[in-house]
Amino acid sequence: MVSITWICLFVVAYHYVGYPALVWLLARLRPRPTRQGAALPTMSLIVAAYNEAEVIAAKVENSLALDYPPERLEIIFVTDGSDDGTPEIVAAHRGQGVRLLHQPRRQGKSAAINRAAAQASGEILVFSDANAFYLPDAPRMLARHFADEAVGGVSGKKTIRRSDAGISESSSLYWRYESAIKTHESAIGSTVGVVGEMMAVRRRLFHPIPPDIINDDAYLAVRLCRDGARVIYEPAATCWETAAESSQQEQIRRRRITAGRFQLLFRPRVWPWRSPWTLFALFSHKFLRLLLPFFLIGAFLGAILAAWRGEGGLWLRLALAIQAGGALLALWGAWQERAGQRGRIQALAYFLFNGNWNTLQGLARYLRGQQTVLWQKARREKLPAE
Repeated sequence: MVSITWICLFVVAYHYVGYPALVWLLARLRPRPTRQGAALPTMSLIVAAYNEAEVIAAKVENSLALDYPPERLEIIFVTDGSDDGTPEIVAAHRGQGVRLLHQPRRQGKSAAINRAAAQASGEILVFSDANAFYLPDAPRMLARHFADEAVGGVSGKKTIRRSDAGISESSSLYWRYESAIKTHESAIGSTVGVVGEMMAVRRRLFHPIPPDIINDDAYLAVRLCRDGARVIYEPAATCWETAAESSQQEQIRRRRITAGRFQLLFRPRVWPWRSPWTLFALFSHKFLRLLLPFFLIGAFLGAILAAWRGEGGLWLRLALAIQAGGALLALWGAWQERAGQRGRIQALAYFLFNGNWNTLQGLARYLRGQQTVLWQKARREKLPAE
């Protein structure tokens, strides 16, 4: 029982600390920088939007204000199935060079992306969401990596605009942690964690996404790696969005993403078998996260049982105390959120607890076939006033 407990704790520590430390070290020992250039390839910005009337006008204006030659930037909005006025808002900007693709039937984000990609003219396809707002130089930061023919995809960095809600701060901390990991993965070879709000793909390497795929961004990245291309993370290409308005809304998003990861886990034919390092990173960074709840439960129950039997000594009891302390912090964070209060450490503990709980919920949704491509979007905080 003591051995099982330590194995479980080791796996948890490896995922949260060991793997990030490993890629940090390898990025310094054997970096593989891309060959960058100043050329600006033609680019098609594709925004899939479903019932986004609250933010779509701001997204259109944001897209038109990007620092990229207008004659080399095509802007396409796909609003399939929207019935809240989103298509009409986009259509009002047609005279400014914005293209609108709309059909009454909603078939999911992957189908919308495929339809737009088939009609796009740019050498580079950039996929975005309606609630993701780019900094002006983001397209240039993405484009410079495509001077290297080995690069098939480039993902940007997402930041969270905080409000007074604790979930905003904890979510922001999580994204900074993820950004560091992806930066180091990219320096070694390819990153397996991409930002769907800003994902650029070389058009000749784009393959239509299967219509049942839940996480289109993850599929695109893994498919590019499988085909032998590099996927780069460029933190200087930045976009921002507001946080989910509550932890409950964040759970909706994370359960969907988790169900999509399980879908990818059970489709080994699309794994990057040609790149042993990328395959290792995929398991360490993404797939292992799907198993963490089971290792956390095993470590906690194993430590309790070992302590009850008088086994394991002081170190195991210390590990049990740390686990119990983390659980109490998560409960404290849950209480604070419901009370409208804010505590950084407590909110982060609650955020991580929710992440693992949502992993179990996402697995259940995937196994039951409840997660479809017509997923419910999470409600987010209002855009900040200018």
